[in-house]
Amino acid sequence: MDLIYCLNKALEHIEGHLQDKLELEDLADLANYSPWHFHRQFTAVIGYPVSDYIRRRRLSVAALELIYTFTPIREIAGKYCFESQEAFTRAFKSFAGITPGQFRKQKGPLVSFSPIELTQYAKHFRKGDIFMTPRFEHKDAFTVVGIARQFTMANNTIPQLWDDFNRRDKEIKHALYDAAIGVCYYAPDYQKDSLFTYMAGWIVTKAEDIPEGMSAHTLPACDYAVFEHKGALDTLQKTYDYIFREWLPASEYEMAKQDDFELYDERFKYGAPESIMEIWIPVRKK
Repeated sequence: MDLIYCLNKALEHIEGHLQDKLELEDLADLANYSPWHFHRQFTAVIGYPVSDYIRRRRLSVAALELIYTFTPIREIAGKYCFESQEAFTRAFKSFAGITPGQFRKQKGPLVSFSPIELTQYAKHFRKGDIFMTPRFEHKDAFTVVGIARQFTMANNTIPQLWDDFNRRDKEIKHALYDAAIGVCYYAPDYQKDSLFTYMAGWIVTKAEDIPEGMSAHTLPACDYAVFEHKGALDTLQKTYDYIFREWLPASEYEMAKQDDFELYDERFKYGAPESIMEIWIPVRKK
């Protein structure tokens, strides 16, 4: 099923149920995705995590009620699923820069976060500074040994993980040492604010003599779309945005339910404009 169509169904459901409890699992089911894939695709295409998008839409609609109705602030807070008036006040101040009471008293200026109509968004989405055509490769199963840790979207310290790995990488036995691998584990039961696992490691010929504090992880055989990211890593998110916002929705592929990974070989030169690393996305025909 088309990604844009599926996400649009979820967006329409969100818009019609801003006053109701909205669960990631239910939205993912509506879009015919696992929660893990839905959260990742939604964030890439829409530009906001699911919970953040819902919060912004609720606060935008609540702002209208503050101006055009006399409904008590506490009642508005409960109506749009905030746990308390205090929680609503904190969220609203972060959103509008002033408290709900101040906003109501001064009658604006109106703050708004409009609903995204994905078909229109996709039609007018500007093809940005990046355009790339992936190559397609089938890769047999392989094993990586390295340091794996869990993160959340809000607490993502993967650069520190790489620093720790680089200090110990020569401890790994039976490593090919031709390319460092960063593996993002597939998580079929991913939920909002869940932990995800990322490993920094080397491909090995056999998973033996594993150093203390490290582990082995095997990726099954899979077909991949391989993208090259050029330049410093501080623009890496732009490449991921291109992959998920532009290329994947327009392609005849969808993500397979497998790990994706980053590959850093001899072409990677940290911080250099000529640096190249690869992003391997598991794919299958729609």
